[in-house]
Amino acid sequence: MNCKCTPLNIIIHFECTLPLATKRLFRHMKHALIGLALLCLCVALFVGGVHLFGRYIFNVRSCQFYNIDNIELRTGVNIPKVISTNCTCTDNTKISKFIVDAEHVDLNQYVIRNGFKRVDHLYLKENDNINSTYKVTFNKNTAELIVNLTYKDN
Repeated sequence: MNCKCTPLNIIIHFECTLPLATKRLFRHMKHALIGLALLCLCVALFVGGVHLFGRYIFNVRSCQFYNIDNIELRTGVNIPKVISTNCTCTDNTKISKFIVDAEHVDLNQYVIRNGFKRVDHLYLKENDNINSTYKVTFNKNTAELIVNLTYKDN
């Protein structure tokens, strides 16, 4: 900046009184702050996008798209590697049946990690929350996992 150091210019343009090295330092700090602000904006947009995508998956009510992810988000039960899957979705109810790949999944650890309760020869996990009601049934002998999920309209 090229200015005359009159008292009025000193008040309006305080840079007139600063040495050249300090002016350069301010310029570099300004560029660094702009870069930092852009980086924060990009991170915020990324986090917001991931959050919106998660909400989209949570709200999907079909068997075609994000079925396993939707079940995992709503029930908290991990769906491991499966051999086969069958799903029906009508109105507000989704019933999904999976055959877990017992060769690649330790079924004892699977039951413990997902918090199933043993009832007779089956393992159950069920809950009724503000968004949905679910009942997950796991048969360790056949490695069959059945998810009965009822969506609530809020």
